[in-house]
Amino acid sequence: MKNRLAALFGSLVLGVTTLASAAAPAAQQAAAQPAAIDPAVNKAVRELLDHLQYREQLSARFQMGASQLPQMLLQAHTQRINANPKLTADQKKAELAIVSNDIPRIVQAAQRALSDPKLLDDAINGVVPVYASKFTLAELNELNAFQKRPVAAKMRTVMPQVVQETNGVVQRLIRERVNSLLQQKPGAAAK
Repeated sequence: MKNRLAALFGSLVLGVTTLASAAAPAAQQAAAQPAAIDPAVNKAVRELLDHLQYREQLSARFQMGASQLPQMLLQAHTQRINANPKLTADQKKAELAIVSNDIPRIVQAAQRALSDPKLLDDAINGVVPVYASKFTLAELNELNAFQKRPVAAKMRTVMPQVVQETNGVVQRLIRERVNSLLQQKPGAAAK
């Protein structure tokens, strides 16, 4: 149960995507086998993470995840309890009452854990080897030089809006295509 809760919360906080899932084995390997990192590469990666405001963004994701945790926990437990055919309606109601009373304690513990500054330090320390394994010192220096340019600052500012708007465009297009498929007569798509 604790492992499922940790996985659920981790997924929520980090906003796991297909890309992140694909990168997970490499990140796990880097974490499992810490290699000595050239001090210049280490410094360049940390500078890049500073430019990218990684610490601030990760902290914001942690806070957002913590704020969404109560609803997610209740929903997950409700689905699990209601799907249990061995429980009667009264037993399900009792289980849900227990869960509802326990959620604030779990959320409070999660908020304490996520507000620990050492967590952010550990995250950055764990991310540095991943970047160091993917980029050379020369590439990191190029990235850092770019990040110092005004266009990079603008990109960091507007990209969240660009991503939101482009996601809206893609969702609208998909919705239109699905709606047109649903309006076709049965067997028309096979022709």
